[in-house]
Amino acid sequence: MKLLCLSDLHLRSDAVVEAIDRKHLMPFPAQIAAAVAEFSPDAVAVTGDTVSPAQVSLLSATLRTFIPADLPVVVTLGNHEFWGRAFEDTLAKLKEQTLADPNIFYLDLIGGVELGGVNFVGGTLFFDGSMRIRENQRIDQWDGWQDWRIVDIETRYMEINAYYVDMIRSKMKPGMPTALCTHHVPHVLLNGHAPSHYSFYTGMKDLVRELPFDPLFNNCLICGHTHRRVIGEVVPGFMGVNVGSDYDDLKTFTLEL
Repeated sequence: MKLLCLSDLHLRSDAVVEAIDRKHLMPFPAQIAAAVAEFSPDAVAVTGDTVSPAQVSLLSATLRTFIPADLPVVVTLGNHEFWGRAFEDTLAKLKEQTLADPNIFYLDLIGGVELGGVNFVGGTLFFDGSMRIRENQRIDQWDGWQDWRIVDIETRYMEINAYYVDMIRSKMKPGMPTALCTHHVPHVLLNGHAPSHYSFYTGMKDLVRELPFDPLFNNCLICGHTHRRVIGEVVPGFMGVNVGSDYDDLKTFTLEL
């Protein structure tokens, strides 16, 4: 299976509306469509921060403006898509879209799906505080990062993290390769930043060792969030992909699974 990895597309609201309503792609979405056509993958993984919070209900329609309808798409949300409402409200907006396109698989809702002999598991993931660089570090010290916009985040971030970890663990399967797809990084070595205030909420220090991956197979870790590209076996035994896209700066990576 040839898998195209995309993340952190941060599509502008006007570009989404133009693509859905007028069937016209602005330059950046057109670049994404061209990349999908060029690589001709068997499936696409999109690991979060795709649309604005106000356009979560348009996510499926948006994805199909640059990914052909016959291609399966494995999707996670990102932290941006949760801004402005409670965690459950965002998941509800996602669930409303699941019947419209059964070939788009939202890991935030289902936790896992088998495609082409590979078990895809994951979700946004969130952070658990294990990467804090000071014992007294608070998550409201954003210094320009705006996850404070997520309702009740300071009291619920560990609960949200546990939702994902428990769901991912329940979907792990022996006897087949696993692709862990998350937005927040599942291992510190996929962060790409030097330790800083940002480390605290980029993910988890070592979720990978908490999960029962089958060591007999080639397993992979696919994420985004940090806008820093990290590719390779930085976590021993796993192919790691932090796609590394930024605003209007498309990065992609193709995996053979």
